[in-house]
Amino acid sequence: MPLSASAQSYTVYSVVGSARWHNGKTMVPLKARKVVSDKTTLQLGDESAVTVIDEKNAKMYSFTSPGVNTVGNLVKGLKGRSKNLSKQYLSYVVKQLFSDDSEKMSHPNTYMQATATAYRSSSNDSLLLNQLGHLLGGTTTSLDSLLIDPKTSVATDYDIQFDLVDCTTGMVLDGTIAPNTSCYLRVTNRTADLLYMNLLDIDKQGNKYLVLPMDAAATCAHLLVPAMSTVSFKAEPFIFGDEPSDETLVLMAVREPVDFSIVMDTMKTGGKSTMQVGLNRRFYQVK
Repeated sequence: MPLSASAQSYTVYSVVGSARWHNGKTMVPLKARKVVSDKTTLQLGDESAVTVIDEKNAKMYSFTSPGVNTVGNLVKGLKGRSKNLSKQYLSYVVKQLFSDDSEKMSHPNTYMQATATAYRSSSNDSLLLNQLGHLLGGTTTSLDSLLIDPKTSVATDYDIQFDLVDCTTGMVLDGTIAPNTSCYLRVTNRTADLLYMNLLDIDKQGNKYLVLPMDAAATCAHLLVPAMSTVSFKAEPFIFGDEPSDETLVLMAVREPVDFSIVMDTMKTGGKSTMQVGLNRRFYQVK
């Protein structure tokens, strides 16, 4: 139904975890692109996040409070904390959000470079690699070999953390994981910025797996983690193999959308220009 002329409207940009909205007598799953008003009732699960866009005022709001609330009350609860969007970025976000490619998801197992857009230039992807090189203290050596080497010191521009949670027990996995264990990613953003995140898994032989899927438009909306929050990507579980292996998992975080699948190729730096990147690395053994 169309919203009344007096109601403030918002477009749902991102839903991570469990979120529903009140539709008549029932609660139905909330999805990106849904237009809601300040009177719309939302129900958020634990470790979940909903991000909406206020196109009229060029602002972005992220809700993480579990329970049942109206959008209006959730906005008030933020006490003015929002992300201001430039006209150019707002135009990009809305255009890509309603692009058919925004719904095409894939877990790339080879290098996949998304088409550059008017806002998200492919140069941002190379800036990611350049900064990875700086944070790992290497520029000529393959970044892959540096990442899997426990002796490599890993710096970070953002305070981020992650855990792997067992899908069956709900317990956090430690450094040793049983074969065929299914788990999901839980991340914590301890900064004042909204960050886009993804998790790279590299084994000792150099095989890679990007844990969270990429959309063909590379909007990264489904990878958004609000400031000062913890969210769980329960909808994207993954399973470890049945053979013994040494796994290096690296959480990456940036402020602007990038095509994280660029890390699926051999990672090398190519220049001095960089962007801020958050890194958090952990080692696991499957045995």
